[in-house]
Amino acid sequence: MVDINDKITFKYIYPEDLRDLYVNGLFGGVTPRKEIYAHFYSERHPIPKTVVHDINKKNGTLGPQIDVDQGGDIVRFIQASIVMDLKTAISFRNWLDGRIEFVQQSKDEEKNA
Repeated sequence: MVDINDKITFKYIYPEDLRDLYVNGLFGGVTPRKEIYAHFYSERHPIPKTVVHDINKKNGTLGPQIDVDQGGDIVRFIQASIVMDLKTAISFRNWLDGRIEFVQQSKDEEKNA
């Protein structure tokens, strides 16, 4: 006969290279296997590909900028990508709904205090 426990403990293990990510948005969809994917990104202005300056002929110092190759208006840097099945996506949505509700209630309480 198999003993069935009335509780279970999950231990969380964090890899040494775990990092916190700040994201501004996400882009995603559904895979051919009907899994849900999302690419989380942060936005910023692009770092120029090249910048051209004049050189002062009198003293050889750096003069004014005369050209810049920006490579776009805004960069969306993909911070992380996730893929999950429907059951996990529903669980994630429910968890996220709970956090959103908590934050909204906290902000409402602060306004009314």
